Amino acid sequence: MMKRVLFLLLAALFALKLQAQTDLNCGISYEYAVPVTFSSGKTTFTDIRDTRVGPPYYAPYRYVPRADTYIPSNDTAYTYTQGRAVYYRMELPVAGDVIIHNWNSYRMGFSSIFLVRPVKPGETKDWGEGIYSCKRVATFEPGDFLSPDFNPIELGMPKNSSLGLAYLHVRNLPAGTYYIVSAGYKYMNGSVPDGQLGTTVIVGKCSDVPDEPDIKPEEPNNCPIQYRYDRSGNRIKTIKQ
Repeated sequence: MMKRVLFLLLAALFALKLQAQTDLNCGISYEYAVPVTFSSGKTTFTDIRDTRVGPPYYAPYRYVPRADTYIPSNDTAYTYTQGRAVYYRMELPVAGDVIIHNWNSYRMGFSSIFLVRPVKPGETKDWGEGIYSCKRVATFEPGDFLSPDFNPIELGMPKNSSLGLAYLHVRNLPAGTYYIVSAGYKYMNGSVPDGQLGTTVIVGKCSDVPDEPDIKPEEPNNCPIQYRYDRSGNRIKTIKQ
């Protein structure tokens, strides 16, 4: 009897663990990506996931590094992120400017962001995972923070954030489905690849779309000679007193 009780208890614990691992919003893969949603009237999405412990159990992200990356991989094809990755799915209904960063991470110094989209018919994938084939849209890869063109202070990074945390600004991103993958990495002594990894997404209108022109109110017509039309369409001249 005792063995049966223990068996049922272990089975229940395993079921709970499995349920937590396969939560549709847990972010462990493309299939279970966290949906990027915005509350009413808001244009900012923020999420924090602890990649150190589970469930859910996150894993490193498999990708093809850029040829000009600051920290080149030993491989010429696929490589893996050092830290465990969190996946997000973003549905963009209209074109817009998109900012993605990891500045809200806690006790993490260095991170990468991969913005990808599903391949279209006839396209060649840049990399993939299972049935998901993707095209690179924009990436902030290990060592990109060393670029002389990257100045996070001017971009508005909070004072307590690490300069090595990833930042992407994609202008005029077309409407469609996109995946955002965030992962940390160890760059120097004391830094860690995993922790409380925060991801923020900010969506705005396209920067190349001009604002609507200001419409000035009509000025009153003070001309002494004015015209009106009768029901037959004949124009009648009148003199304003």
